[in-house]
Amino acid sequence: MRWGVAILALAVFAGHSLAQSDAVGAFDRLKALAGTWEADSPAGGKLTDTIVLVSKGTAIEETIGIPADNEASLYTRAPGRIVMTHYCALTAGGNQPRLEAPVKAASQEEFVFSFVSATNLTAAGDAHMHRMVLRLKDASHFSEVWTKRENGKDTVFTLDFVRR
Repeated sequence: MRWGVAILALAVFAGHSLAQSDAVGAFDRLKALAGTWEADSPAGGKLTDTIVLVSKGTAIEETIGIPADNEASLYTRAPGRIVMTHYCALTAGGNQPRLEAPVKAASQEEFVFSFVSATNLTAAGDAHMHRMVLRLKDASHFSEVWTKRENGKDTVFTLDFVRR
């Protein structure tokens, strides 16, 4: 019986270690996006995306927009997932949706961030970012497909970024 418990504990620890290793590898893939990017804005014109590593490389800060009008997202690593807090400029007071993407492999090229919670969201029907799919293409290209939810209706837009 003791051996069974020991083997079970070892299997759980090994699985946790693999999930941690995959999360580290996947987060490192996102870190490689550090730099300046450009995309066509859905509203017309160009958007700049600046991605920098902060807090000794334990977080990634992304700022999208133009200097006078931008918003930011902060990405961090957690066991088995990547966590994003998006500091939204949709409303006058702003809101901060928290989204998470499960890590399936250290080498994954697609991260599907789904809504978990939000601060400063006064009602469930208020406009907020509800989903974002980040796709790594190559060293000079990636895309983000954002889903804005408002009053139960989704609006989807894609930003195709090119490294500057």
